[in-house]
Amino acid sequence: MESHRLLLGVIVFGVILFTLFFSKPTITGFVPAETFSQDLDMDVSESQRFVLSSEPPLKLSSLSLSGKVNGAGLVNIYLSDGVVERLVFTNKRRQGSAMDQITGMASLDIFPGEKLNKIESLPAGYVAVPGSFNNECRETCVLDPTLFHSPSLYMDVVVEPGTSVYISGLRFSVFGN
Repeated sequence: MESHRLLLGVIVFGVILFTLFFSKPTITGFVPAETFSQDLDMDVSESQRFVLSSEPPLKLSSLSLSGKVNGAGLVNIYLSDGVVERLVFTNKRRQGSAMDQITGMASLDIFPGEKLNKIESLPAGYVAVPGSFNNECRETCVLDPTLFHSPSLYMDVVVEPGTSVYISGLRFSVFGN
């Protein structure tokens, strides 16, 4: 009986050692990042680009927004470098879906840029849902630092006529040094 226990122990140890040796496990690294919140008081009733700037330029690792949509039209908000854009918020929901979406010292200077001659429409089977949103980050919850190729970043707010969006605040993280 004792020899069976010893043999079983050696086999279990061998399987664990074999698995560790051949699966080549890696240690997940910690990426230092700092998170900041900033209050905004922006009411946007037509499509517009806002310039995001800071001194020195920040390398964003995430961006989320909070606010409220007024009206029944579609609102999409994008983070863009002028070429690449990532969706931060949309009030578009699949029709009949009961499931809702999952979702300091540094500061961003945000000032109005050019008006956007852009209107987006809802695809079939979707509805625009008015109401509040909190810390939304559809495609900007985790950003790759090599994603944006320009030192300038923009927040493009695309609003369907007859609808407005109030942006109460933003939350962002930057890569540490």
